[in-house]
This record gives sequence, C-alpha cells and structure tokens, in this order.
Amino acid sequence: MNFSTKSSCSTHKNNPYIPPYQRLLRRNQLWAPKKVKQEHALQQECYNGKLKLFQQPENYSCYFINEQIDIFILDKLISQAKLTNHFSIDTEDDALSHKPAAFQVEFIRPNAPSIVIIIEVQYLPLITNPLFKKIQQLCTIIFTSNNHVYSWGLALQELGKLNSFNLFSKNIQIKEHDIQDEYSGAQKAGLQKTIKHEFNEYLNKTATLVEWACGVDLALGTYLPLDVVGPEHTYRLHEEKKYRTILKDYAINDIFAVTRLSFKLDIIKFSSTNDYEDVSEDEDNINLQQELSIDIPSTYEELIVHVTDELEETNEDTLSQQQHEEIEPTRQMSIFNQTRNFNTILEIHENFPDNETHESFNVEQDVIELQLNDDMDIQSLPEIMKVHFYHEPSRPHLQQHHNEQSSIQQMTVHVTNEQHQVSNSHHLGPNPTTTTFTSKQLRNRKTNRRHRINRYRYEVIRQVYRLFSITKIKRILRSMNIFYVNINMVRHKLFIGLKNQTMVDEVEKILHNRIFTKQHYHRLYR
Repeated sequence: MNFSTKSSCSTHKNNPYIPPYQRLLRRNQLWAPKKVKQEHALQQECYNGKLKLFQQPENYSCYFINEQIDIFILDKLISQAKLTNHFSIDTEDDALSHKPAAFQVEFIRPNAPSIVIIIEVQYLPLITNPLFKKIQQLCTIIFTSNNHVYSWGLALQELGKLNSFNLFSKNIQIKEHDIQDEYSGAQKAGLQKTIKHEFNEYLNKTATLVEWACGVDLALGTYLPLDVVGPEHTYRLHEEKKYRTILKDYAINDIFAVTRLSFKLDIIKFSSTNDYEDVSEDEDNINLQQELSIDIPSTYEELIVHVTDELEETNEDTLSQQQHEEIEPTRQMSIFNQTRNFNTILEIHENFPDNETHESFNVEQDVIELQLNDDMDIQSLPEIMKVHFYHEPSRPHLQQHHNEQSSIQQMTVHVTNEQHQVSNSHHLGPNPTTTTFTSKQLRNRKTNRRHRINRYRYEVIRQVYRLFSITKIKRILRSMNIFYVNINMVRHKLFIGLKNQTMVDEVEKILHNRIFTKQHYHRLYR
C-alpha cells in the first residue's frame, strides 16, 4: 500500500475529532466557493420539485477491488468481463495528495444488470500476491483492442494516470468514446450541467474534493475508531460509515451518468455475437506457474502449551517428559519395589522379568491432551483445541505408528524405593504420584472437554503484538461491539470463539490485518 494504513477516524489527543463530511464541506467552501453556491442552487431546485435526484438503475451489482477481495469473486468478474464489450470508466484523485486513489468501471450488458467495480489502487495487494495477478488479468481483459470504453473526457488520458500500478499495459488499444466531446462547444461541458439539461435531474457533485485514499470499502476497516470507546465510538462509527456511503454513491453515479448519456446519443450498439479479442491461454492464466511458485513461509512450529484460562494442568508432567512423543495416551503402568543401581531407578521395558511381582492399575492421561483414536478427525476440531496435540509430521506416519503400537498391550515403569538412595533422589525431581478418578469425575472431564470444543466451534484466529494483554484485547473487542462466546491467547495467537458462522464472517471483516499490530498498540498506548 502506498498510503498510511492508519484509520482515518483516529485523532491525536490535542486535536478534536471533526467528521469527514464536515471537513469536506469546509474544504469546498475554502477551495471552491463559487461551486458551493452553484451546488446550493441546484439543491434548492431539487427541493422545490423543479429537478429530480439522479436515478440509478434498479438492478446492479457493485464490487470493491482491493487487498480484501475474495479470489472467487475475481474469477466471476473475469468470466463476465470476457463476455462484455462495452465499459464506462471514471477515475478519482485524492484531494489532499492529488494522487490517483480509485477508478470505477461499469460492465454494460444488453440483457443483464450492470456490474460496477471500484478499484482502490492505494489498497491493492502486493504485486507478488496471487490476488494482484487476478486483478491484473481482469484489467487486461477489459482494456483490449475490440472493447468499447466510454468516459467523460479522454479514456486513455484518464487511464494513463494509473500506469505506475502495473494493472495493464501502458500501450493499451481500445475503442474510446469521449462523451464530453459530443456535448462540448467552444467550452468543455460539465457532467452535472449536461445531466440537468438532458434528463432534468440533479447529479450531486459535493464530494468532488474528498479524501479518496481514506479506504471506501468497509472491509478495509479504515473507518473504525481505534482510540475511543462508548458513545464517542458509536458517534464516530456512524459518521465514518455515512461518509463512505456518500463516496460510493458519488463514484457509481459518475459512471452511470456517462452510460445514460451514451445511450441517449445512441453510441452504444450491441452486436449479436461477442467480438472481444481472444485471449491466449498464457494471457488468460497470467502465468499460473508464477502464481503457484510463491513461497509461503512454513508454520511448522509446535504449540504444546498449557492454556491457563481454560484448560487444567496435567498431573503427569514428569512421566510424560520421559516417554516418547508418540506413545499412545493410555497405557497400563506397573510400579513395584526392587533393588537396583541408581542409574536404573527409572526405566521403560516392554516385558516384566519372570521373577518379579508387581501391582498393576490403569491411569488415564489428564484430559488436557485429547485422546487419539480412529474415530476422531483432528482437522475437524477448532484450532484452539489442536494446539494440545503433539505435532504430527504426517497423518500416514501416525497411522503406521498406531498400528505398530496396537500389538503392545502394556508399558511398565520400574521404580526402586531403596532407602539408602534417598539422598540422591533430588536428581529425579518430584516423586512420581498416581491419580485415581471416579467414573463421575471422568464423565465431568469429558463433558468439560466437549464444552470447550463447542465454544470454539466457530472461531476467528489472529496474531497479536506481544505487548497486547488479554485484558486490553477484551476491552478493544467490546468497544468494537464484538460479542464473543470465549476468548483465549496462546503464544501471541488470539482465539475468539463466536456464536455462529454469520458472526465469524462479520468479525473477519472487522478485524483486518492492521488490528492488534505493533503500530496499533503504539497508537493506543503510546
């Protein structure tokens, strides 16, 4: 991204918050007072019934294209672009930086509702990201030589401002139609004035001088007030959303206005067959080999930890450290007295010596580590529960080991209890102890385990900066009106349990990749 990712509604302590729409009105008054008077006059005519508000089509689809878009939506848009030959376009520059911030395209289709895409060029994914390749492919298909492009002004001049973003070739060849030139005489006609003349409608142009680089798409999360809570948070949230709705309508209305004028002039003529330029397999795939060869860092690290908020501590730590990682969770253990050398005080054997007597009993591992069996699919468990399994290099390997161990009926642990060696027993750490459970206790533990799984059945997972505490995170989530069922943090990985999949989808959008980062922490607690 080329612009700062800081939320546009965050303020410094010494600067009071001014809603973005109020900032826009002040900017208009300072920079274009004459235009403000004209706008007020048109609004008064509309209020008195002399003009109607500009009418959008009844049915259309609108998609924002940025780093948050779903790749399957891009595939759908690419398919529709291949079937479309007529497009209206417009671009928007940021009023403060004067840099390109967005451009919008309408897919004009004869027998289907229009599709509008708004590409926020300051929030595009990295050029090495497969998403960027798909966006590049979409733009390449739109701007091919056999396609008709309608704009208010020269289309190639508008698109030339976007060359630095590498979305399409610099030498694109299109059939461009300058609708402004069709209405201009000695002076260039304005789009707002032309719409009034042709349709007796008011096209609102108040938002001409807006900060387009603020991030219009709500999925980007730039509208979220990150440094306030309570009524002030609710107020800012409302103002920021309202502002972005105004910007979205402004962008859509501009290209719909161009399309309506093109139809009025009878410039758009649909052919019975698709005459778009054929795209070769290589161009169509945009080098699929490169997409698939992107290195993805491995997350092979073990997460064998104790979660103090939810899970109980195991009682067999000493024994489990001595056993091999892949020993089955439940074994038969035998403890008996025998005279041995200190070096063999603790040993593991597969068979008992014939001349030794022993007492046997069954010990079940603490339920902090879920028991593996053939009926359990680890992948179906919530991520918060998976961290309590030892790392499995591969599932086939685990199955092979399980088959090998199935023939072993018992594992024995030999413990010597010679009094003359008590003085050296501190080398062993705490004496091993055994725990017995009643059937009721076991049922309760299994029930608790099942409840833990259910609380994280619908979960959102985020990496958090190391200085965020669970208390701070809970306070932030409450301020963002995120109501969780359960929450936990394991080695700076946050697990949020939610009620249903709908809430998961909403929270995934709200908690974008700039939440709980180092920059986010220092904005809040510097």
